[in-house]
Amino acid sequence: MTELRTAGSRYARELTDLLQTLKGRADCSYEALARRAGVSGSTLHRYCSGAGVPNDFDPLARFGKACGADQHELLELHRLWVLVDAGRRRGTVRAEPARGARPAEQSASPTARATVAATVTPASTPTASGEPEATKTPAPSPGSEAEPPRPPHRPRPPHLLRLRRLPRPRRWLLVLVALLAVGATVMGAALLTDDRPAGADDAAGRPLLTDKCRFVAMGHQDSCVRELQLRLKQAGLDLEVDGAFGPITQMRVVVFQVLAGLEANGSVDDRTKRALYAGHVNAHPWSPARVDRRVREVFTEDPDRASGIAECASNLDPLYSLGNTNGTRNWGVFQLYDGTLRQLGGTPRKALDPEWNIRAAHRLWARTHDFRAWPSCDKAYEAGAATASQKQP
Repeated sequence: MTELRTAGSRYARELTDLLQTLKGRADCSYEALARRAGVSGSTLHRYCSGAGVPNDFDPLARFGKACGADQHELLELHRLWVLVDAGRRRGTVRAEPARGARPAEQSASPTARATVAATVTPASTPTASGEPEATKTPAPSPGSEAEPPRPPHRPRPPHLLRLRRLPRPRRWLLVLVALLAVGATVMGAALLTDDRPAGADDAAGRPLLTDKCRFVAMGHQDSCVRELQLRLKQAGLDLEVDGAFGPITQMRVVVFQVLAGLEANGSVDDRTKRALYAGHVNAHPWSPARVDRRVREVFTEDPDRASGIAECASNLDPLYSLGNTNGTRNWGVFQLYDGTLRQLGGTPRKALDPEWNIRAAHRLWARTHDFRAWPSCDKAYEAGAATASQKQP
């Protein structure tokens, strides 16, 4: 567990606020919620008070579900945890001074600060791109006459020397051939990347292709995001059209890219925009009731537990996809991990098919005849079953 106070970022504070909101909504003690989250009561109290953050998302996911968090809140919880964890992994987090303690610079005397400033001067300063900035050359003293710098001698490339030795007609012929080759390459690339004439239709009915909507990404809130959400909804993906690019919109973009045969990177690039307007994707997802019914039909050995695991993993949403901090994702009803998909001979496209996903999950269950492949949801189901049995007279 990493100390949350070392994050020193607004994401850490937002994560703490969300955890406290969920805890305040749940009519349970820390001990009861801790049992359902699979952690100790003191550890859960540290998470909610801002004293720590887990190295794995599973405890927070179990805690959120135990507090009755909906799909949007769980995605927001995961987003904030990923941002805090990513900052820790990159080493960009900074330790905040303890309450009541004075920073070292303030507590030091003016003489000591002047000494440190004079003696600890870096030879170079990293720029925003990560490359060191060149050390500044001191200006010449007044009265001194600086010699103007001479341009360095640059030898002429060998191919230009050979070109100068050719007769003038042959030189012009070579230049003409080179220009024709470049023109053919540019025209060929244009034909391959866009098979329609560019013009006013980008602005009339396809605003995502205009300069105004050139960049559409997480955190944006404008008419471009609203247009993106409308197109995703027309493709059969369920989301709220509110003009705010949040975790749900990001997830739907990834799923759309998979269904459209594009690279599932979550970036609203030009190919994704054109695919949205092409209208070739029509998801037609199963309803939660149909998913639950099919899970029970396939998992005849333990239908109630299987249904609980699926609801915990994806809220019975067959087009649910959650990202991991290592760049991989989980897919579909039973949130099958990329590595598991390869073992089962599947792909993200197959995993978004609820029939394939449920049957693949049953094959995974059949290896051990239990749900150890879903440890977090299995613990949550156990805790929920135990609580339900205690309430019975």
